[in-house]
Amino acid sequence: MVASVLFFVLVPSVPLAWGLCGLFLILGYWGCSWGRRKWGKDPSRVVVDELAGCWIAMLALTDRGSLAGIVAAFVLFRLFDILKPWPVSIFDRMDSAAGILLDDVAAGIMAALTLRAGLYLHGLL
Repeated sequence: MVASVLFFVLVPSVPLAWGLCGLFLILGYWGCSWGRRKWGKDPSRVVVDELAGCWIAMLALTDRGSLAGIVAAFVLFRLFDILKPWPVSIFDRMDSAAGILLDDVAAGIMAALTLRAGLYLHGLL
């Protein structure tokens, strides 16, 4: 949810959105590595991986996107993250910090592709 609010409020331009995505991915890997050492496999206290995945989903929106688009990106990301369809499930089974991060990245990419398909086919968001 934090990613959605940050995206809506702080991102005036597409280059800034992509730059922040890169930062979240770097912080996500570091956070997952550190959290895994401290609290064990996929600690729920570490949420920067979720932030990165949700942010990727929102990058599919044109410009800053509408509030409806941001909500759709968040809901689709959570849906793919919870259900873990292929290829999300492959990364979820990895026993590493990369796996912790990459399952959320894959869920974000799937949400982004779904949003872009919706934008292309229906122009709803």
